[in-house]
Amino acid sequence: MAPQEPEEGECTGAAKRRKAAAATDVSMELDILDCPVCYHPLRPPIFQCAVGHVVCSSCCAKLPDKCHCCSITTGYNRCHIIEHVVDSTKVPCMYSNLGCTEKITYYEKEDHAKVCPHAPCFCPEASCSFYGSTVELVEHFSAKHKWHSAKLSYNKAFRFRIAQGSTVLMGEDGHMFLVNMVVEAAGGVISVFSIQPHISESNFMCKLAVSCPEKSYAQCTQFQTRSSNLFDGLPKDCFTFVVPKLLLRGTSTNVTAMVSVTLIPP
Repeated sequence: MAPQEPEEGECTGAAKRRKAAAATDVSMELDILDCPVCYHPLRPPIFQCAVGHVVCSSCCAKLPDKCHCCSITTGYNRCHIIEHVVDSTKVPCMYSNLGCTEKITYYEKEDHAKVCPHAPCFCPEASCSFYGSTVELVEHFSAKHKWHSAKLSYNKAFRFRIAQGSTVLMGEDGHMFLVNMVVEAAGGVISVFSIQPHISESNFMCKLAVSCPEKSYAQCTQFQTRSSNLFDGLPKDCFTFVVPKLLLRGTSTNVTAMVSVTLIPP
């Protein structure tokens, strides 16, 4: 007897059940999706032995014909079902608590974190544990540490009187820069750098000028800024400009030394 075709209502019901099941949240131990040899997340192509023990393609190329787990010598074959599983497993970004709403394929989670715009920057004060987005960091600097902040137009000089401490400059496109001065034996040491979550070579050029009419002093230099997320505090290896001590506030009642910062985008 030929098998009966399912009625139309039965097909519709099965489709609805599959759709409902697909929308159901599933919990699982994600480490089962890691290669048991190198412990990195499995990503296609994935291979398995005859028993079903899986291994990533990189480790498969390095292993002998024997399975790493059961020593069966039949070699490895592609495991398409696990490839489908890892391709369909989505996880939240590790910075979801900082505002990222993306769902990322499990094996791409680390790659996404390296470029996620919601990755944090840190307060460089040694006694402060605050971290957050650049916008949150600006608010923190102003409210907690009373650092002066101002908006900056690119290719236009921003001038202010030389003083010890930090000044936060916000570019018109949301980039944040920090102008910092500390007093050392040689004088005032000024540094300018970009604050962003992912440390890289900044493409911004900075034109830094210091002038003091009372002392007939004027110096100007130009350099490429570096970037930092401030995890280790203020960067120590960025370009610095030394201002002579006689130009610093408190050394003369008539000194009105000014610093001018011009940031030039790529």
